[in-house]
Amino acid sequence: MKKAIYGWSTAIPSSIDISGISEVLDVAAGTCVWTADFAQIPEVNARLALPCRPPVANPIQLSACDIETKFFPEQSFLDSLNIKTFHQDVTKPFPAELRGKYDIIHISFLLLCLTEQGWKDALKNVRDALTVAEPGGILFLDDADPVIYTEQSPPPPEDALSHDIPASLGAPGWQGKANRIYLAFALGNNFVVDLTFRLPSMLSAAGFTLAETKRGYATAGKLCHTFRGNAGDTWGFEDFSIENFVFIFEHLAPALLAKGELYQPDGTKVTSEQEMQAMLQEIRDGLRAGGAVSVGRYFIARKAGE
Repeated sequence: MKKAIYGWSTAIPSSIDISGISEVLDVAAGTCVWTADFAQIPEVNARLALPCRPPVANPIQLSACDIETKFFPEQSFLDSLNIKTFHQDVTKPFPAELRGKYDIIHISFLLLCLTEQGWKDALKNVRDALTVAEPGGILFLDDADPVIYTEQSPPPPEDALSHDIPASLGAPGWQGKANRIYLAFALGNNFVVDLTFRLPSMLSAAGFTLAETKRGYATAGKLCHTFRGNAGDTWGFEDFSIENFVFIFEHLAPALLAKGELYQPDGTKVTSEQEMQAMLQEIRDGLRAGGAVSVGRYFIARKAGE
């Protein structure tokens, strides 16, 4: 869906020149979906060093790392694309032999993973792992903010300073209930809830020069058809997008309830499984009836000179 949102034809924006790169790393890779998609770019695939092919003069090596390696694909699949995997907590320094190694590092959707200090550490460590030599030294990052909007209550303009957090938590109806789960979970764990606004300054502070950025909108339900603002077309994602949002709410709400941190938009505490399920049902119904939208943004940043 990300490619549809931004209008990309491949796993990366067309502005990234891959002709001279040789080392690519996907951080917090999960199931290696992005790495595998990147490998399907014709110019990349032709340069993969695979056992079934003659040696290539300028091979591209794909690597993927994560703090949890159990989600990596089967080794046979990794071998088919010559993807090297390893364990790495991005908030910890990379091993010495990997510093200055990578031409492109990709990071995606850590909005419910890192605190502000975690982001500072992660950006520093990623910068250290990038080469400074052009055309490399590129950080390709895309993320989103855990705030739900509707057609009647749209996202703030791009030149706003941030989201109106109190208004989002107290929004009427199912929108407020959704934010009392998604946004409240992020706030309760000290995650950064306005990454799309703050990452430019965070990247600069970490020693990156911002080369390109663009806002996108993750739409759900009927807003896949009617919401305007994306470069691409999300028409085919109506059902998938609802399922994706519902999955998030159904997994976060029990965690909040167990900690006594689940509330209604008016501040009333939710104290029972029955109340929580009614809350979730109202959110499901609202998504299907009206749709939703959240804000995302991608960044292409280059490692500044030493």
